[in-house]
Amino acid sequence: MSSVDVRATYTRFPAWTQHFWTWQTGKALPGQEPLIRHTWASYLAVTLTLFLSGLAVSTVAVAVMFPLWYVVLLLGWVLTVTGERMMVLVIAHQALHRKFSGNAATDRFWGEAVTVLSVFHTFRDFKEEHFDNHHRREIFATEVDPPVQFLLDLGFRPGRTRAEQWRRAWTVFLSPVFYARGFLGRATSNLRAGTWRRIGFAAWVGFWLSMPFWMPNGVLVLVLAFVLPVILFAQLSALLDRLGEHEWLAPRNPEFGHRFYTAANTNARYCGAPVPARSLPAGAKPVAWTRWIAATLFYHIPSRLLVVVGDLPNHDYHHRYPSTAEWTTAAYARQRDIDTGPEGPPYREVWGMGAAIDQVFRAWEGTGTGALSHR
Repeated sequence: MSSVDVRATYTRFPAWTQHFWTWQTGKALPGQEPLIRHTWASYLAVTLTLFLSGLAVSTVAVAVMFPLWYVVLLLGWVLTVTGERMMVLVIAHQALHRKFSGNAATDRFWGEAVTVLSVFHTFRDFKEEHFDNHHRREIFATEVDPPVQFLLDLGFRPGRTRAEQWRRAWTVFLSPVFYARGFLGRATSNLRAGTWRRIGFAAWVGFWLSMPFWMPNGVLVLVLAFVLPVILFAQLSALLDRLGEHEWLAPRNPEFGHRFYTAANTNARYCGAPVPARSLPAGAKPVAWTRWIAATLFYHIPSRLLVVVGDLPNHDYHHRYPSTAEWTTAAYARQRDIDTGPEGPPYREVWGMGAAIDQVFRAWEGTGTGALSHR
């Protein structure tokens, strides 16, 4: 966790850019108000547009293979993965908390629809894992929490060194078995669902499987426009998110009480780094700015688009107030809670997606195998 007010360093840039930096980093400035307030319908429209346009852009690029088609394919991948992860982690997530539209039937419909489009587990299975288990006080962040079981099943272990955990992470990132098991789990969840869910899943996947029979370069379209972003890249994104989502297995602070029991295990995850200071020596400024720009373009913005999407930077606010209606403006709501004096314990933050993961690995490094029964 940074001792520097990283977000404050971004005020070096003009005031009219600050809403962009709030989106990119995920952290609002004190007193800052949202520029746009989405309704659930407008948020849904933007998200579906990102996802479907990404699929369309990728499909056209591969089918036509015009000059520099592979550059356009990269754009399609970004749009597809961004839209897909927002569908799951924002729309379906808020729907299972019954806070997406505020209407139970509408939330259930869109929860099912977006998890079909993203070839994800059924809405019912997602609700059982997240709402019925992860958010329960006695289960949260313990060895019986489904995300912890998922990581343990992949070979991450308390007591291993940080370097060993990172080696294990890279092994999993590159493992065909990891992706095959993930897809099998998704498919199984859908195939054992009710009739309408199975029909929807079969129709959507069947449409893409038909590509080789009528679309130019159809096999490549299927693989490059659909399988890679929707199945493989999205699964990698989910793993990166899960690794840094909470300080898994960390002890709780009894002083936080029952209401804020998640605070000891949950930080905000922000995507940015301190802007080079004006006081730097002239000779050091070119190097500092080059590093900052490269990190922003090739690390922090991709992290924000592809992993820490939607309201995820302020996931700690969600766990403090899981029933909040301000999920479309979580960065501003969290900052307002800080500005007025947080009702619970002080908020904490970590800057950089990799830093959040590394924090978990460092914590596990000094923890023996007894951590699996610490509560």
